[in-house]
Amino acid sequence: MRFALAVVGGAIVQLVPYLRADTPALLAIAYLLFAALGAGFFAGHRPWLAGALSVLLGAALYGVVSQLGYRTEGGTTLGDFFTAETGLVLGIVPYAFFGALAGIAGGWLRARAVGAAR
Repeated sequence: MRFALAVVGGAIVQLVPYLRADTPALLAIAYLLFAALGAGFFAGHRPWLAGALSVLLGAALYGVVSQLGYRTEGGTTLGDFFTAETGLVLGIVPYAFFGALAGIAGGWLRARAVGAAR
């Protein structure tokens, strides 16, 4: 349960730079990696997976939120939605790798913090 909460929490936090158009790219990437680090920290086990999944889920959530706000004259079909989501998730895969590395760093920080507390 803690793993799932860490992944979902990290993904929701990543919506902030995605939804703001005035966020510089480097700041958005740093924000994304910091959220992945937090997901790895709070996940407990498999921090690398928590970091990577938080990045992928954050992109998927952004796609859902942006498609809900997108209105066209003919309407958005289910096929259009899945095409946009697939392109977005495939485009974010390289960032998921760095999210996994940030998750490893978060797990390492957790091990250091828990070890120091004992």
